[in-house]
Amino acid sequence: MATQFLVRHKEAELIVPAKPTPREIRPLSDIDDQKGHRFHLPMIMFFSYNQFLDEKNPVGVIRDAVAKALVYYYPYAGRLIEGPSDKILVNCTAEGVVFREAIAEVGLDQLRDFMQPPFPYSKEFLVDASDSTEILDSPLMLIQVTRLICGGLVLAIRINHAISDAVGLVQFLNAVSQISKDPLSAPSPLPVWQRWILSARNPPYVTCMHNEFEVEKNSNSCTEPTILASPLNLVRRGFFFGAQEIKAIKKYLPPNIPYATKFDLVTALVWRSRTIALQLDPEEFVTLTYAVNVRGKNKPKLPSGYYGNGFVSPAAVSKVSQLYNNSFVYALELVKKAKHQVTEDFIKSAIDYSVLHGKPGYSTLLKDWIVSDASRTGIDEVDFGWGKPIYGGTMDGGPTFNMTVYSRLRNTQGDDGLVVAVCLPVAAMENFQKEMEKMIKGPMDECNKFWHPKIISML
Repeated sequence: MATQFLVRHKEAELIVPAKPTPREIRPLSDIDDQKGHRFHLPMIMFFSYNQFLDEKNPVGVIRDAVAKALVYYYPYAGRLIEGPSDKILVNCTAEGVVFREAIAEVGLDQLRDFMQPPFPYSKEFLVDASDSTEILDSPLMLIQVTRLICGGLVLAIRINHAISDAVGLVQFLNAVSQISKDPLSAPSPLPVWQRWILSARNPPYVTCMHNEFEVEKNSNSCTEPTILASPLNLVRRGFFFGAQEIKAIKKYLPPNIPYATKFDLVTALVWRSRTIALQLDPEEFVTLTYAVNVRGKNKPKLPSGYYGNGFVSPAAVSKVSQLYNNSFVYALELVKKAKHQVTEDFIKSAIDYSVLHGKPGYSTLLKDWIVSDASRTGIDEVDFGWGKPIYGGTMDGGPTFNMTVYSRLRNTQGDDGLVVAVCLPVAAMENFQKEMEKMIKGPMDECNKFWHPKIISML
């Protein structure tokens, strides 16, 4: 049952860079500029009380460190504008990022059971400021620091995804962290722009299949299934996958598949179970699209400090009947195959395809699923001087009803795992839970502790 409490919010302010910064217009990469990245991504961190929070003014420390970090990350203090050919640019105006302080009459103990996506109090811990939700001519970052009555702290932050992905955002947070502990220091690594590295070739040309952008070709119909008929009440619930759940999933692996990553296992299981739960037309095609980080690839080589969108999104496609009739391993092989497609050629081809086809977005159909893994971004390791967060990750579990952002979670028993927030119609969610319980073999008692529904309406 949800806890009720009072939150007092101060007026929002704009934090500008602590020193003068260049006034210029900078181009985004052709990955940044894709229409599928034009949304705001909220993240949240919960910090327990310790003596350093008494010795310091944590709100002031963060405010000052953000201002100093913006000297290096000054494009964040600007605004996005539209350039020629629908190209989005960053106008480095030094107008600042939105910052708000708040005090909540609640302690971490009361919030602990809800401390995972979808967080039911997100609107209290990250309050919109006027004109802060637009993509163009709007602040690129919104920060709220909330003091709790137990002495703990909650830091929520939202970034315009067109300028950075979660990895880039965490790089900025680490810069703020370094400066908060040593105000005279410079961030390490220093931020690197170089968005041209992930821009189209001249002339652009496509050499690979890109199912992530060809949803209409991979669909037999333009209508959603019967189970989605109006009125559409969607419920988003978080599912915990710890060591026990991963061990249960692995029992489905045949001897010829000795190894699969935790991401592959969870994604394949959830995709198959989700598709079955939706009761789709067996002849329909469904698409699983997921972000693959290209940092660390030899080509194209992204320099240390790059904080733009550094990923491409390959897709697995299957007919519904094949997902349903084949074993879990079939879905797993599709997930692994799509990920292994991400070569230098695929990356360049994906960028060129986007430019040649008007920067298409991803599927907006509920039958299709989009996944991003934020569990390895390091947000749960950021330390501003009073210890690491007890939870750091996505706030709502996904920006759209057919997208899920994975986060790392340590549950109340001390088990580490992934939390996956799935959004489905109420009837389909019941089917999904039954399918998951069947696959994991028995009721997921540990998971049930982490299922907190959040009803939303589909627009």
